Amino acid sequence: MTTHLILVDENDNQRGTTDVLDAHRGTAKRHRAISVFLFNKKGELLMQQRSAKKIVGAFQWANTCCGNVHDGETREACARRRLKEELGITDVVLRPLCTFEYHVQCNPEFSEWEIDQVFVGEYDGEVQPNPDEVKTYAFMKIADIEQEIKAQKEIYAPWFHIFLKNKNVHDEIQRRAYAR
Repeated sequence: MTTHLILVDENDNQRGTTDVLDAHRGTAKRHRAISVFLFNKKGELLMQQRSAKKIVGAFQWANTCCGNVHDGETREACARRRLKEELGITDVVLRPLCTFEYHVQCNPEFSEWEIDQVFVGEYDGEVQPNPDEVKTYAFMKIADIEQEIKAQKEIYAPWFHIFLKNKNVHDEIQRRAYAR
């Protein structure tokens, strides 16, 4: 069964559907997506290293989880689905933070072009990574991530760099990391 993603215009109005490969092939087609940033009580961000099976960002580190919204699905439902599918997380309060568009080439064959809603939350529970989705995970201090990016930018997914430059995401990360 093919899953249909939601193609959107620049105002996030649905303009059709397509499959995952078509949405990401070449320069990509603009589609609706979500990203989740979960922090523990110490202000550390739950990061994942993506599995080898991912068509974009394989083996790279990224935020807690990301996902493409399926036709007929809300963004929050997508965020909850991806948290469960990728990390086995089901009991978390999510708060919408912001929505913005980005477009980035991920590798010679695939790109991301998303209108992405970012959700944030706090989580200190058990993580059960799905090996088809996640190679490994870690709660990381923001200062350590920033230092690692300076030394090894390529080990982080290209969209993660974009998120860190978004004022809303950056300010939320800083607030959580340094409010302890």
